[in-house]
Amino acid sequence: MNRKNRMILMGGIILMLVSLACNLSLQDGKLTIPITLKEEAIKQIITTAQSAAASQGERLPVIEVEDIEFIEPDKIVARGQYRALGGQRLNGQVELKFLVVNDQPKVEVTAINIPGVDLASDAIKRVNEALSKVIQDQVKESGEGAVVKSITVEKDALKIVVEVTVRR
Repeated sequence: MNRKNRMILMGGIILMLVSLACNLSLQDGKLTIPITLKEEAIKQIITTAQSAAASQGERLPVIEVEDIEFIEPDKIVARGQYRALGGQRLNGQVELKFLVVNDQPKVEVTAINIPGVDLASDAIKRVNEALSKVIQDQVKESGEGAVVKSITVEKDALKIVVEVTVRR
């Protein structure tokens, strides 16, 4: 075996070991990438979505998330302090459901326990859109043409499985 073939073989072995260590899989020219979002990442997504909704003129109470409860297979509950529009601090919670629609992540507020906030309001619809967009942006960082295969809640994390086509 000449030196070039050995280098190619070693490169292949290293790539295989790295993909196994990172829980990646390559099949039929598609790379499957699991993205795991723990509590701190979820808190950041909620904060980013609130900022996005506020920049569109939404006037909603601002949540300071203190605790995230992960509910298998597809929900989380965010509990914390909410600053009402008058500045008053209230305890409250929001339940979020995660799903995949047309290969894109979607987030919906399915329950809300904050005085003065209506689940059916246009503001909540825009918050849903903002949350979905933040997660879509996270997925886009996985690679061009990334397709979301699944979103599940497992133990203490939100797990997004993304598939990216590998160009040859």
